[in-house]
Amino acid sequence: MDEKIIKIVSAKLRKCEGQPMTPERLAEIRAAVYSATKTNKFASFSNIKKWVKAARSAMKKDESASKKKKGGASAKPSAKPVSKPAPREHRYEEEPVRHVAREMPVVHDVPKRLEASLNMVKEESMPVQLSEVAMAKPTVVFDKVYLQGIKFEIAGIRQTMERVSRQLDKLEKAIVSEKED
Repeated sequence: MDEKIIKIVSAKLRKCEGQPMTPERLAEIRAAVYSATKTNKFASFSNIKKWVKAARSAMKKDESASKKKKGGASAKPSAKPVSKPAPREHRYEEEPVRHVAREMPVVHDVPKRLEASLNMVKEESMPVQLSEVAMAKPTVVFDKVYLQGIKFEIAGIRQTMERVSRQLDKLEKAIVSEKED
């Protein structure tokens, strides 16, 4: 989500803090975003609610970060030694790796005994020989209204074909009379 939108929405939320989100408030937020960015003029309220949610989470992150900075000595000391930041170009390469590493699920080691038991159950449950099963042919039921609709469409096509045929006959007569003259 665009940081600019989140900043605008969080500023609006700070102004109307403690008040319920009504359609009027959502419309005000949409208008503020449009006036600042010249986009999202007709954004739906569901999108605006997503912006509000993202802005609230960003505000909470900012508050928790400011509390940690104010805490200083009372905060838990980190176990990692502080090192110099890497040169600017290297920090950008490492950032996505750290981001992905945080989101990866933790994989637990499976005991060999449990793994052997699972493999044995899989082997027992798998059929030895696969056989093909013939499917029953479905019965087709035509509705009277459906068939009547098809009948009317066919009649319309026939009338159109007759009209085209008459027009072609007239055109053919006109061409023959033109050749004779």
